[in-house]
Amino acid sequence: MTYTKYYTKKSFDSSPAVGQSETNPYNKTNSNQKPKSTLEYEKFRVRGHIKSFRDLEIYKQTTDLASQIFLLILPQTLPQKNLIQPELEILKQIAKIIPKTIAEAFGDRYTDRKLAYIKLETAMRTTSILIAKIDFLIAMITHQDTKQELVKLINKYQIQKRKTLNLKRAWEKTDEKFGPKFGSASPKNE
Repeated sequence: MTYTKYYTKKSFDSSPAVGQSETNPYNKTNSNQKPKSTLEYEKFRVRGHIKSFRDLEIYKQTTDLASQIFLLILPQTLPQKNLIQPELEILKQIAKIIPKTIAEAFGDRYTDRKLAYIKLETAMRTTSILIAKIDFLIAMITHQDTKQELVKLINKYQIQKRKTLNLKRAWEKTDEKFGPKFGSASPKNE
């Protein structure tokens, strides 16, 4: 079972904003509620049983994003296309590494937790490198439609980076709650 975090954010001030009345039906604050200033990270909800790395949402989504990068075609009328094409090939190679590393981390989770955490951190670092490479391509490309497509990819990869961090935290939370040997095949987790 994996646990996925969900977040709630509540403001400090429960008084109505300027222009809002106390009887505003959209003002859902309760005077008995305790105001909170930060996101609540302690709440998890079970997504379902994860039997394989293929069941991980971040694996599926990073694989889908990598396929979108592989299907990315530069316009024929693009100036300096011969300089941009090798950079796109490097981007494709980097995109393949992320789901592979997530799959390896899932496998290592049951034998060596520390190595699994390191691989999730490697996946996040590789995602940052990929985002930087896409930024470089955006700076080089003048075609607006291609730029917009690349910006959408950056936004999606940023979300996946956060989800990878959340998965790592959920695994750590599971270790804290059930002990480091929970689900392990061997006692290498020291």
